[in-house]
Amino acid sequence: MRRERVYTFDIVKGIAILVVIPLHALIYQIGESDPALFEPIISGLSREILIMLAPIILLSLWGPIFIQITGANIAYGFLRVYQRNPNESSAYILRRILAAVLLIFVSRTAEFVFKGGLIGFDSFDNLDSGMRYYADTLDSIALTNIIVPLFILYIINRVKSRRLKKLQNNVEAPVKPRHIYIGLGIITALWFLFTPVVQALKPYVHSIMEKHNWKLLLLLYSKMTTGRFRFFPILGFGYVGGIVGTAIFFREKFGNLRKYTGLFFLMTLIAFIVWCFLVENPVGNVATDDNSNMLQILILGAMTFALVLMIGRYDYCPQELRRKRIRKTLFVRRFSMVTLTIYVMEYLLAYGIYRIFEQFWETAVQYVDQVPVLTWGITQIFTFILVICVIWIVIVRLWEKVDFVGSLEWVSLKLAALFLRQHHVKINSQRLLYELPEDGAARQPWAETAVGSPETKPD
Repeated sequence: MRRERVYTFDIVKGIAILVVIPLHALIYQIGESDPALFEPIISGLSREILIMLAPIILLSLWGPIFIQITGANIAYGFLRVYQRNPNESSAYILRRILAAVLLIFVSRTAEFVFKGGLIGFDSFDNLDSGMRYYADTLDSIALTNIIVPLFILYIINRVKSRRLKKLQNNVEAPVKPRHIYIGLGIITALWFLFTPVVQALKPYVHSIMEKHNWKLLLLLYSKMTTGRFRFFPILGFGYVGGIVGTAIFFREKFGNLRKYTGLFFLMTLIAFIVWCFLVENPVGNVATDDNSNMLQILILGAMTFALVLMIGRYDYCPQELRRKRIRKTLFVRRFSMVTLTIYVMEYLLAYGIYRIFEQFWETAVQYVDQVPVLTWGITQIFTFILVICVIWIVIVRLWEKVDFVGSLEWVSLKLAALFLRQHHVKINSQRLLYELPEDGAARQPWAETAVGSPETKPD
């Protein structure tokens, strides 16, 4: 069974990494990655600069889109494998574990080499080469790779087991998509419900673990509770992504997807508005990782609805129109091919460009009477970001011509092939970027099927 590519996932990844490039340049270079600078700098900005930065500040809260896309893609791929042969599901999960380990290994190795081993910084503390007692994007993506298919497999086996007991025969009834929707929905609700509990226990757990010097347990719990992408509640985005991926696999009607995700967004919006009247600070601190749980739920609702609207535009439409629309997204889909590489390496490029700019202009942030003040104007900030983006556009365009050889994605692919004893594996950029589905060659997900039942073709 050939897997039909969901191009929305590539498009969203490409857009997201294109947002990350200027966003991280502002945070890590101009803002010096110091949350304490955020409020005094923002309060002293002109209206023009605030208008320019407002969308970027809002988009900075949408970082979990990477986790949601991962959950959707993994759920879709896992159900494809399970539909073909349920016995292959364990092997698929093992491959996901291998992919997660390689993701962390390759990215951390690259960060150490390029941010420490080869490039000198002011102090060794900036190398991030030690143990990280917080969760970043890659940690959450890696765990989502594993935990989403595990939960789906558990739900499927649980439903089948209960049905066998009721029917008292050996005939396996197919698992309907609603079972997976409900199961992942319950897991998501519990995940967000327990987030305040896990956070409240944080000081007590840390105290006990530090007292007994339980480093590994402390590391795990810190990743659950610390960082903008801490496992609680961020993995919840992956579970909801799993629901979306399941719906695509089962070929749910787009009208139903839009209706239910729109209703979900409306519910989260109403809940957040009510929350605003109940607490003094409903948002938290957007400059740090201290965002409120209700704000995360609102972002989850908005993000899921936006993702479904994107799917409707690029994957749930007549085939000829679909091909035309996808063809116009070539620019962003190029960047989706090397999101990991850009995520790890963009700091290095932005750092070098910033140092060059400092030779002609003064430091972006200076202290006046111990108060940080942004000394760059809108022209300087825009030029700085534009130069970085243009360089990345040129790099990605040229890199595509050699199938992104040497990228972290390419390294991960080669290492995985080595473990799986596969040969002649490469990133086929020509096929992935330019060979779009022909009329009648691919089937849109418009009809509903069930796991364990024969696939039905759309009308």
